[in-house]
Amino acid sequence: MTLPESPARAPRHIVRSLVAVIAGSLVLRAAAGAMGENIQFYFNEIHRAAMMPDHPLRLIAGAANVYEISYTLGGIIIGTFFAAELIASPLFGAWSDKYGRKLFIIFGPLFGAIAVQITAMTTLVWLLIVTRLLEGLSTAANAPSTLGYLAEATAHSPKLRARVVGLFEVATIGGMAVGLSLGGWLWRHYGTAQVVLGIPLTSPAFALNAVVYAISLFIFWFGMHEIRERQRSAQPAAATHGTWSHYWKIISSPRVASFAPAWIAINAVLGVFINLTARILTDEGNFPGQLLVGRFDAFQAGNIRAAYAVVFVIGILLWSLIFAQMRKTTVMLIGTGGLFLTCVFLYLLNHQPALDAPLVTPLAALLFASILIQSGFTPAALAHLADITEDYAGDRGAIMGLYSVFLGLGQFIGASIGGPFVDWGGADGIVVVTALLGLFSAAMLGRLHVTEGRLTPAPRAQAILSKE
Repeated sequence: MTLPESPARAPRHIVRSLVAVIAGSLVLRAAAGAMGENIQFYFNEIHRAAMMPDHPLRLIAGAANVYEISYTLGGIIIGTFFAAELIASPLFGAWSDKYGRKLFIIFGPLFGAIAVQITAMTTLVWLLIVTRLLEGLSTAANAPSTLGYLAEATAHSPKLRARVVGLFEVATIGGMAVGLSLGGWLWRHYGTAQVVLGIPLTSPAFALNAVVYAISLFIFWFGMHEIRERQRSAQPAAATHGTWSHYWKIISSPRVASFAPAWIAINAVLGVFINLTARILTDEGNFPGQLLVGRFDAFQAGNIRAAYAVVFVIGILLWSLIFAQMRKTTVMLIGTGGLFLTCVFLYLLNHQPALDAPLVTPLAALLFASILIQSGFTPAALAHLADITEDYAGDRGAIMGLYSVFLGLGQFIGASIGGPFVDWGGADGIVVVTALLGLFSAAMLGRLHVTEGRLTPAPRAQAILSKE
């Protein structure tokens, strides 16, 4: 199917396809969020089974196949997801240009469904790593292909594109929030190992999550149609080595290189919170003196994390309304300041004597307020990245695509280095590693703030002319 040149309004089949893509993406993000939630609970369960002879998981998997899982090991296993996403995203994106978007969009829920089914039947480390790699490939195949599909389907209407991209962002973040609650609910009711229909399952929760992936696959398969622009079909897809070399050239450019470390560090903080907190909130065996360790069941932990995501999104929306007249680096520095406030309130909350202590509610309110402040970093960083494209007009898409690269790399780093800190200090370890990453980001942003202040419009224009 080929796009029309410039219709007055979108044809019905395109509208139906766009609705299917957005709906399927929401369900897919919910499934992925639930998987990311449950894998953390699963590590706790395997760890407990190694120390309890009568644990149901030990009886299903066998005593030789359960073992102690430190937060360090768990973080490394989780981090392989982001390694696969980082490496494969540019490749799948380039292949989708050549072979069509729908094939790779469908790979997303397909890889995810296979990953959760394998996880539901094993406790072996190497197989758990394989499942995380499959989950990473799921996102790597689906995300760039979906964005490319939306861009092509709305090429005839900038107004429609703005609406569709906004809806896609809502579906992405909303799906993740739904997935966090869904994952907690699944684990609360179906996390325990048992034999189902004669099949020994180490955790039925993962097998049930495959149904959510199947719903997403069904929506994509039957709801969307392949779209190809006329001009794209005449252009050869970029070679793999060309894609990577071009990305490296962009990343190593001065303005991007000076900005990347700060953003990667902030994304590493997200990696710590997203990939380690579900486990620490439900870990009953360690750090008994800390209020935020092991005081919640899976469903409560999922809802707490979903609330964090919702508050963060509200903060992004609020900052998007007010930061336009401010320097982007100033807003990012304010956001980093909010991160330090989060560390203070999180530490104080963690050392309250009980959940019903008088200071718990006001500290939780202050914690949410600090999250609203820190959330300003994200829209300001995106706007700053868009500003950088003014110097590289021919590479706008590639530069904006660095958002996914920085997000994946940051989360890989956060999940990997956060584990040892949690092994050392529990929830206090999360506070410490967050503060250290914040200090690094603040130092980089301070330098960037000074450098960007010296960059006047005239030299910037001259730089553009020199490139032309």
